[in-house]
Amino acid sequence: MFITPFKKWGSMKFRTGLDRYNKYASKFDPATIQARFTQVKEIALERAQEELIKFATIDELVRPILDKYGVAGPMRGVYLGFAKKLTKHLERVTGASATKVADGLKSYYVTAFNADPTIIDAIISVVAGAVASY
Repeated sequence: MFITPFKKWGSMKFRTGLDRYNKYASKFDPATIQARFTQVKEIALERAQEELIKFATIDELVRPILDKYGVAGPMRGVYLGFAKKLTKHLERVTGASATKVADGLKSYYVTAFNADPTIIDAIISVVAGAVASY
């Protein structure tokens, strides 16, 4: 039996788009949102500064590799996206796990986006050096 998220299955009812919208609409109170943003503003700004600097650094490290291999147009975005995705994963895992994650992402980008494995390997080397936990 094929189960879709739009049908009942036993006693469990999956949320429909309308259910999700209604919940969102009932939670959307401008005063509450303003108060919540005010409460977390300083923490959010610190985190944003840290993340924006980190990803700008990754871009600066990867761009010369792309220039070296003559990567232009939309493929630059593919490789920069790979570098950012790899960075996020390497912050969470180390050692053999990090190697497996890097190999898995490489395989995915080579297969799904037709990325050049040589360029991907160069990016892995640079990102792995920038992310100390690798």
